[in-house]
Amino acid sequence: MNPKNQTLRDIFHFSSRDLLANRAGKLSERKKARQSAAGTSLKIGIAFFVVVMLGSLGLFFFFSSATGANEGASDFDTMVGTGAVIGVTVLILIISLFSSQKHLAATKEKQIQKAEGEMSLGKIREDAANFEIKIGRTKIRLITLDQLEAFQVGERYRVHFLPGPIPTILSSEVLGTEAEADQYIEPADSIEDDEVIQQHKRARPIVVVLAVLTFAFPLTMFAASVLPESLRCVVWLVLLGVGFAFVTWALRRTGEK
Repeated sequence: MNPKNQTLRDIFHFSSRDLLANRAGKLSERKKARQSAAGTSLKIGIAFFVVVMLGSLGLFFFFSSATGANEGASDFDTMVGTGAVIGVTVLILIISLFSSQKHLAATKEKQIQKAEGEMSLGKIREDAANFEIKIGRTKIRLITLDQLEAFQVGERYRVHFLPGPIPTILSSEVLGTEAEADQYIEPADSIEDDEVIQQHKRARPIVVVLAVLTFAFPLTMFAASVLPESLRCVVWLVLLGVGFAFVTWALRRTGEK
């Protein structure tokens, strides 16, 4: 196989079966499953964000009440402060949820688009995970340097992708090598064992545990504030250990194959 095509397959995780389906304007069953998995993961991420925002608001009022932060303030000042905090939180939620709808819609997109032509570079902003390429006249945003390096400037490609704020590249090939798709058809494998789908499944529990720890840590530290100093130190060390354990577990889980 053309090494450039092999690089594209390795980086974007597609097979000849996926490519042939894309040429016919269809999503392969595996790509459909990946879209569904991505949508589920995004919904969990959105739910996590909402829970954290509302939970943080609750913690703010809990700690304010428990510590007497509003003592001495007039009822008017308290109402203004409370209204401002609630207003800012609600505004952030509305803006974030509105913005997330575009990404959520992209996970439901089924209309495959195709770009053909010579590859050239567009706007590159590594700090914003924005690596833009041009295939002919079509601009496509990539999100990692590895994805960018999978393409060679000046080479001619055909790219199948789903549109969105960050397009989903389904498959790609060097123009003139179309016969390879039929020559290198891989055995049909289990969709459930697909690497990308498994990555989504492994990541979801991490988000849930992180949400729990986000509230458990400050509440535990607040509760420990009434303990003797020696016991508070023990609690802090335990929390530190839990934090390290979580990070280790999360890294191992995302690195599993």
